[in-house]
Amino acid sequence: MAKFDLIKDDEDYWNSSEKHSFSFDQNTEVDNLFGISKSGTAQLRAGISNIDVSDSYLTYDSPQTNLKPLLSIISEPTLIAILGADKIYLSEEPPTVDPTSTLRRILLGQPFSLEKYKSLVNKTALLDAAIHSGNGNAILIIILFITKTLKSTLVQRLLMDRADALNVYIHYLSTRLQVNDITDLLMLAGRSVDAALMQLNIIMKNTQDENRLLQKLTKCYKTQFMSLPECRESIYVQNYIKLLEWKVALKNTKFDEELEESSSVLDCLRYICKHNWNSSKSGLITPAMLQQQQDIMPRQYQKTALKSRISVQAWEDIDNLLLSKGWLGSHRLQTNLPIEQVLKILHTGQAPTPILDKFLAYVDNIDKRLQLAQNFSCAKTIIEIYGLQGNRTALLEYRDTLKPQSETYILAEKTLSSQTIRWKS
Repeated sequence: MAKFDLIKDDEDYWNSSEKHSFSFDQNTEVDNLFGISKSGTAQLRAGISNIDVSDSYLTYDSPQTNLKPLLSIISEPTLIAILGADKIYLSEEPPTVDPTSTLRRILLGQPFSLEKYKSLVNKTALLDAAIHSGNGNAILIIILFITKTLKSTLVQRLLMDRADALNVYIHYLSTRLQVNDITDLLMLAGRSVDAALMQLNIIMKNTQDENRLLQKLTKCYKTQFMSLPECRESIYVQNYIKLLEWKVALKNTKFDEELEESSSVLDCLRYICKHNWNSSKSGLITPAMLQQQQDIMPRQYQKTALKSRISVQAWEDIDNLLLSKGWLGSHRLQTNLPIEQVLKILHTGQAPTPILDKFLAYVDNIDKRLQLAQNFSCAKTIIEIYGLQGNRTALLEYRDTLKPQSETYILAEKTLSSQTIRWKS
């Protein structure tokens, strides 16, 4: 009987305790959670819902109300427990060394610890597991842990045998502009060309001032590219250094218009053709010197120079650029551009008609010359071609389109009355 009473007393105790969280003898609905009964929770909810959040309540000068603070109804630890009741709790990481388990937690964003990986063997296994996962972030996490806990020689040895890990770490170092560390690692891996290109890329992307850029590129070329004659980028670096030197010299010469920073080779050529065309060819700040230093193709040089001189209406320079003297004071066309392209550039630049007529004469095919003359409205050339063809009918029709007593009208009349032309119609 005493035993039965003891059991009964125990049941009474557990059913009446204020700290229990669940009772199998009650309904499935929880009556008491974290020390707060359902009735207490209802009071808390009612108290919160009855708070009047008015404009005056939010004003500092408003009189104090008799509303009780939330923490006077419920203790702070209990409130925190209630608010975090739906939080997902993760199981703790096992204390044993298990690279697969640790890596899984890293990939899932769960808490993890690397302190237990103390030996070189365990660290190597963890790095290999990260590499096998193919996740760059996981690989980088392990590499950074290893670099802090191993000697640099051991770290280098691990990375030299693992190209994927080395590439991830190189990319990380490049974001931190650690050029020397990148160079050392790539040179150690026998990738001297990659080391030079990586250093060049970092310098070009992160150096805006051209004077500073010139200094860095000069040093980079001497330490990296000079010993790599087979690297085709070496010529590029060398030419770019010359261009920067040319720009520095240009800044010491005053022109009406300043050259923009980061101008390309053709921009520089266009600028100097416009502002310093008639200077000595042996000078540094000249179109000829820039063409020589940068290996600008003759065709590109003539096209750029032609447009630049047209833009300032320096028509006499067009002859010097495109024509050369022949026998008995004659001139012959000397250009790497097709004559049709030269004429189109002249017409687009609104060159005077006499200049167009002069260069139309260098079009060998007479039918093509006539077509171009008609397109550019070059009356003198059109009249001459009709006269050469003996096409009287076409010339009469064209004369009627001209302004009477104009220079071209008089030329057409003179051509029609010529006794030396054998007219076909």
